[in-house]
Amino acid sequence: MKITRLPAKRENKKTRVAVYCRVSTEKDTQEDSLETQKEAYISFIGHYPEWELVGVYFDSISGLSAEKRPQFMQMIRDALLGKIDRILCKSVARFSRNAAECQKYTDMLMMKNVAVEFEEQNLRTDDPTCSFVFSLMSAIAENESRSISENVKWGQRERVKRGEYNLGNNRILGYDTVDGKLVPNEDAWSVREIFQKYADGETVGKISRELAKKGVLTRNGTPLSIGGIRYMLTNETYRGDKLLQKTHPKDLITKRPDPNVPFESNYLVDDHVPIVDDALWDAVQKRIKANAESFEASGNLNGKRHFLYGKLYCADCGSPMLRRTVTGYKGVKFKAWNCKDRQQGTAGNGCKMRIIKEEALLEEIAGQMGWDEFDEERFLEEVERVDVGTDEITVTRKMALAG
Repeated sequence: MKITRLPAKRENKKTRVAVYCRVSTEKDTQEDSLETQKEAYISFIGHYPEWELVGVYFDSISGLSAEKRPQFMQMIRDALLGKIDRILCKSVARFSRNAAECQKYTDMLMMKNVAVEFEEQNLRTDDPTCSFVFSLMSAIAENESRSISENVKWGQRERVKRGEYNLGNNRILGYDTVDGKLVPNEDAWSVREIFQKYADGETVGKISRELAKKGVLTRNGTPLSIGGIRYMLTNETYRGDKLLQKTHPKDLITKRPDPNVPFESNYLVDDHVPIVDDALWDAVQKRIKANAESFEASGNLNGKRHFLYGKLYCADCGSPMLRRTVTGYKGVKFKAWNCKDRQQGTAGNGCKMRIIKEEALLEEIAGQMGWDEFDEERFLEEVERVDVGTDEITVTRKMALAG
């Protein structure tokens, strides 16, 4: 018996059209606003009875990465699921300023017979004669974005040289912005308490828990993280100074600090009213240095050094964590890490921090760093320390410190 496969037919034979709109900044003109773009396209589609509007997708944020534009990604998913036949967009630059990414998503859409039409360039991705022009325009869009980025970086470098900085949303615990200056606010007491307790010998994990009981929370309503407190303890802002340009400028595509780009920092002394006096600041830095030297010394085990030694600490007691071989179910051996005090404690007097499998630990670090898989070389270059707690693992990225 001969079997003939018949292609599935949609009940609605109209061309299902979606619209993608985006504005790059809040400074775009009214002609480029989201509402103006949406209204124009809805009116335009209304002139074609054979078309059916299935959705208007819009993002009001800039950037080269499509993953940071939720509506764009939703449109791509809907198109790949067969819900869209054609996408209308004002320009190639609005669709994507990343040439490789632009080509990637238009190719994905073409595999599903979904064409993208760009109004300004009069291009359609299903027209083979436009292939070269489309590639050229997407490259031009990326180059334009790169040029804008370089101009912004130049402006930032000049402001750093002059000692000027933008406080932005002012997310510094203990400070408010008044006439462009940092001024201690009603939360300043919690900052002083953090520094004082650490100088007195308390662990960061204990400080975090005690402050949470007193109602000291982040703007998101969560307790101060271990990594956040550690950063505060080394943040010169609390002693009244300000270090401008702490890290390498970010790469346009990856959005990560680019170690190949040189930069100059500018350390401003007595820039604003301090929360922590010099004596307390020095005591905290002295303890941090002593702990670092202790951790470094404990990093060698049997004459060999694992790349995690000197990087991995117990969030509860602050001790370094040690690597060990554990025998599990049916005699299966695996590598794991536990607190040094737990390993050396006797009669129940040691730290009670959990043991964590090395495989799970590396997977969590990679996830927090945004890596597809764990990379030892990148770990050593980019990670300052890892704090392992009972309920969470906190990865602290490296920061460029003042010389």
